[in-house]
Amino acid sequence: MKRKRGLVHVILALLMSMLLIVSTGCGKSGSGDSSSDKKTDKTETLADVNTIPEDGVITKEQFKTVAGENKKVQFKGTTDDGITYIWTYDCSKIQNPADQNLKIDFSEKDLDDLKKQANNANDALKMTMYGKGLICVPDLEVQLPEAWQSNSAYLVKEQSGKLARMSDVAVTAQAEEDSSKKKDTSASQKDSSDKVKEATTAAKKDTKPQKGTTSLKMSVTSLDGDCYIIGGITEQQNKGAASANKAENGTTNSELEGSGESENSGENSYNEEGGSGSASSSGSSGKQDVANDEEVSGSSHTCTISISCATILNNMSDLKSGKEEFVPSDGWILAASEVEFTEGESVHDVLQRVCKDAGIQMESSFTPAYNSAYVEGINNLYEFDCGQLSGWMYNVNGWFPNYGCSKYTVQDGDVINWVYTCNLGKDVGDNSMY
Repeated sequence: MKRKRGLVHVILALLMSMLLIVSTGCGKSGSGDSSSDKKTDKTETLADVNTIPEDGVITKEQFKTVAGENKKVQFKGTTDDGITYIWTYDCSKIQNPADQNLKIDFSEKDLDDLKKQANNANDALKMTMYGKGLICVPDLEVQLPEAWQSNSAYLVKEQSGKLARMSDVAVTAQAEEDSSKKKDTSASQKDSSDKVKEATTAAKKDTKPQKGTTSLKMSVTSLDGDCYIIGGITEQQNKGAASANKAENGTTNSELEGSGESENSGENSYNEEGGSGSASSSGSSGKQDVANDEEVSGSSHTCTISISCATILNNMSDLKSGKEEFVPSDGWILAASEVEFTEGESVHDVLQRVCKDAGIQMESSFTPAYNSAYVEGINNLYEFDCGQLSGWMYNVNGWFPNYGCSKYTVQDGDVINWVYTCNLGKDVGDNSMY
């Protein structure tokens, strides 16, 4: 009986082996198809110009294909209203790729109250974004199918019921020529005073958008929620009207033309200086540029740094006992201060030196997981001292980098802010964690 049972077991084992071989063969066939699929699904390298998908998301894997390269990539979107918007990312500044939702919805409706809040702004455009943290500071160009009369603008966001300025916006508008208003032979013979009256009226009253196009260029430091482009007519344009009034009262036509050339030069200079971070300030006069160049060549690099724990003032009940003495009454541990730095230094390097020179306690440690230094405490205020979501964060020029402070190389003119958060960044303007 035992031998028979043993023989049965052997036969069953052989049958099971055969079944396994057959099933494994089928599996190989399936495995081959799967391998083929993997090759097909391989992420393609981003092109120089890319169309923004319907959901707006450019994936982490896509950004990995260009991260760290010395090139720029663009992402283009178009709305049903004829608005085109183009994002430009500097790949060399991408250290920690992540998903980016670049979709934008635009609206010019119900913005009268906002215009009043912005000193009776002439034009306004609402932009609704759906992303979170940025992997670098991109430039954004918005092309409108109408000609704004504003000659300057700001990108703003509502914070605590007030409009906070995010960046300057360079405005370039081109109005279409109205064929019904083209000058005929008789119109060309009007005297100069009539021409001046027309110019004066246009400068003073015609502030509504006209047929044409407008380009709005800016840097963006946040991808979440609503922000607004607020446009206005600056003194440069008002000076044009003043010049016209002067001409109307006796200035010669040649003098008016000379004044016009000067004003145009001024507007171009303003737009270049007031544009996004990528724009140069070459719009200044020649003499001023030369002087500035001489100064820069013989001077060291400078940046501005500040340290604030103002958010704790609104959360004193959550502060650990005994820490009250380290919280200044106005929240400033170090007011904004211009300091020198050596080329190649990081934000962490600058913070360490500034705190040492000012006698401010500061402690940090290296975190292998992020390959960067982590600031644990400043002025004896540490992470978790004011709640489970509290700790130190930094931003540069309004942007909260998504990598450690010892990996950010300081550039000339950078504005560095160290801020204590009690709510994982949300209370200091960073919503990347939500």
